[in-house]
Amino acid sequence: MQRALGVLMLTYDYEATEASDDLRTALKVLQQGVFSYDVELEKPPSPETEAVVKQALDQVLSQFAWFTAGFMFAFRGVVQAYENDCPDADVKEVLRHLAIQLAERD
Repeated sequence: MQRALGVLMLTYDYEATEASDDLRTALKVLQQGVFSYDVELEKPPSPETEAVVKQALDQVLSQFAWFTAGFMFAFRGVVQAYENDCPDADVKEVLRHLAIQLAERD
Protein backbone atom coordinates (compact mmCIF):
# COMPACT_ATOMS: atom_id res chain seq x y z
CA MET A 1 0.00 0.00 0.00
CA GLN A 2 2.88 2.36 0.72
CA ARG A 3 4.31 1.72 -2.74
CA ALA A 4 0.90 2.51 -4.21
CA LEU A 5 0.77 5.81 -2.30
CA GLY A 6 4.22 6.65 -3.66
CA VAL A 7 2.98 6.02 -7.18
CA LEU A 8 -0.04 8.23 -6.51
CA MET A 9 2.26 11.03 -5.35
CA LEU A 10 4.28 10.73 -8.55
CA THR A 11 1.07 10.52 -10.58
CA TYR A 12 -0.13 13.74 -8.97
CA ASP A 13 3.09 15.49 -10.04
CA TYR A 14 3.20 13.89 -13.48
CA GLU A 15 2.54 16.09 -16.47
CA ALA A 16 1.35 14.22 -19.56
CA THR A 17 3.61 16.31 -21.80
CA GLU A 18 6.84 15.23 -20.13
CA ALA A 19 8.45 11.82 -19.91
CA SER A 20 8.62 10.62 -16.34
CA ASP A 21 11.30 8.03 -15.65
CA ASP A 22 10.47 8.27 -11.93
CA LEU A 23 6.86 7.27 -12.57
CA ARG A 24 7.87 4.36 -14.79
CA THR A 25 10.35 3.17 -12.17
CA ALA A 26 7.74 3.51 -9.42
CA LEU A 27 5.25 1.45 -11.42
CA LYS A 28 7.86 -1.29 -11.85
CA VAL A 29 8.53 -1.26 -8.11
CA LEU A 30 4.79 -1.39 -7.43
CA GLN A 31 4.53 -4.52 -9.58
CA GLN A 32 7.28 -6.33 -7.65
CA GLY A 33 5.70 -9.10 -5.69
CA VAL A 34 2.28 -8.55 -7.27
CA PHE A 35 2.99 -10.91 -10.14
CA SER A 36 5.28 -13.37 -8.39
CA TYR A 37 4.38 -16.92 -9.26
CA ASP A 38 6.30 -20.15 -9.09
CA VAL A 39 5.55 -22.47 -11.97
CA GLU A 40 7.61 -25.60 -12.36
CA LEU A 41 8.37 -26.50 -15.93
CA GLU A 42 10.23 -29.43 -17.35
CA LYS A 43 13.88 -28.68 -18.04
CA PRO A 44 14.31 -27.55 -20.70
CA PRO A 45 10.72 -26.49 -21.36
CA SER A 46 9.23 -27.65 -24.60
CA PRO A 47 8.61 -25.01 -27.30
CA GLU A 48 4.85 -25.50 -26.79
CA THR A 49 5.18 -24.77 -23.07
CA GLU A 50 7.27 -21.67 -23.74
CA ALA A 51 4.66 -20.41 -26.21
CA VAL A 52 1.79 -20.92 -23.74
CA VAL A 53 3.69 -19.21 -20.90
CA LYS A 54 4.64 -16.29 -23.15
CA GLN A 55 1.04 -15.88 -24.33
CA ALA A 56 -0.29 -15.97 -20.76
CA LEU A 57 2.28 -13.42 -19.56
CA ASP A 58 1.54 -11.12 -22.49
CA GLN A 59 -2.17 -11.21 -21.63
CA VAL A 60 -1.63 -10.60 -17.91
CA LEU A 61 0.82 -7.74 -18.45
CA SER A 62 -1.44 -6.15 -21.04
CA GLN A 63 -4.40 -6.25 -18.67
CA PHE A 64 -2.28 -4.88 -15.83
CA ALA A 65 -1.10 -2.02 -18.04
CA TRP A 66 -4.70 -1.10 -18.93
CA PHE A 67 -5.79 -1.39 -15.30
CA THR A 68 -2.92 0.81 -14.14
CA ALA A 69 -3.58 3.41 -16.83
CA GLY A 70 -7.28 3.50 -15.89
CA PHE A 71 -6.46 3.75 -12.20
CA MET A 72 -4.08 6.66 -12.78
CA PHE A 73 -6.56 8.43 -15.08
CA ALA A 74 -9.32 8.05 -12.49
CA PHE A 75 -7.04 9.29 -9.70
CA ARG A 76 -6.16 12.41 -11.69
CA GLY A 77 -9.89 13.02 -12.29
CA VAL A 78 -10.74 12.67 -8.62
CA VAL A 79 -7.88 14.99 -7.65
CA GLN A 80 -8.99 17.58 -10.18
CA ALA A 81 -12.57 17.49 -8.87
CA TYR A 82 -11.32 17.73 -5.28
CA GLU A 83 -9.09 20.69 -6.10
CA ASN A 84 -11.92 22.40 -7.99
CA ASP A 85 -14.21 22.09 -4.97
CA CYS A 86 -11.49 22.82 -2.40
CA PRO A 87 -9.01 25.29 -3.91
CA ASP A 88 -6.91 25.26 -0.73
CA ALA A 89 -6.56 21.47 -0.83
CA ASP A 90 -3.08 20.01 -0.45
CA VAL A 91 -3.28 16.62 -2.14
CA LYS A 92 0.36 15.79 -1.51
CA GLU A 93 -0.15 16.46 2.19
CA VAL A 94 -3.20 14.16 2.24
CA LEU A 95 -1.16 11.41 0.58
CA ARG A 96 1.72 12.03 2.99
CA HIS A 97 -0.62 11.65 5.98
CA LEU A 98 -1.99 8.41 4.53
CA ALA A 99 1.56 7.08 4.13
CA ILE A 100 2.32 7.96 7.75
CA GLN A 101 -0.87 6.23 8.95
CA LEU A 102 0.13 3.09 7.00
CA ALA A 103 3.63 3.15 8.46
CA GLU A 104 2.24 3.47 11.98
CA ARG A 105 -0.01 0.44 11.43
CA ASP A 106 2.96 -1.75 10.56
